[in-house]
Amino acid sequence: MEFRLNLASRSYLDRRTARRWLLLVGGFAGLLLAVHLVYGYVNLQQLSRVNARLAEIDAKTMAQRSETAVAFTPESLAKVKARIVAANQLLADEHFRWTALLTRLEELLPEDVAIRSLKPNFRDRSLQVTALARDNAALTALLDSLLDSTDMSQAYLLNQSTALQPDGSEVVQFSLIIKEAF
Repeated sequence: MEFRLNLASRSYLDRRTARRWLLLVGGFAGLLLAVHLVYGYVNLQQLSRVNARLAEIDAKTMAQRSETAVAFTPESLAKVKARIVAANQLLADEHFRWTALLTRLEELLPEDVAIRSLKPNFRDRSLQVTALARDNAALTALLDSLLDSTDMSQAYLLNQSTALQPDGSEVVQFSLIIKEAF
């Protein structure tokens, strides 16, 4: 037997370095696999929630399809149109310009008169005013200015009484109604 060993004729492989690289690549591949598994699990949960929601929507849709539709008739259309006209009339009645009314009252109100409350009646287009006057002359001045105006000339005194203020002074408490005020 002849032993010949020529180390120069064979290629040399450093197995430690190769094992380190393989271990590093395997660890990286394992890490990527773990990330993708977590991502897939989250997507699977979301898919199950979406499927449950779609099943719920399908059930609602089927329930709505099973309901009978209301038949269209000219009488039902006329009823709906009448309700729309009534609603529009209510909206038109409720459309009230308080600023214009208050500005006009401010122009007509003497300095010795203080308004306590305003109660509009949209149906009669009237305004009930409760106020205090320092004396009868201030009340008369207010009534004169209202009667002289073009837009609030239908003013009627409802009641009048004297009242004591906390400071002991006597004032005239009154209420009046203004028809066609707005």
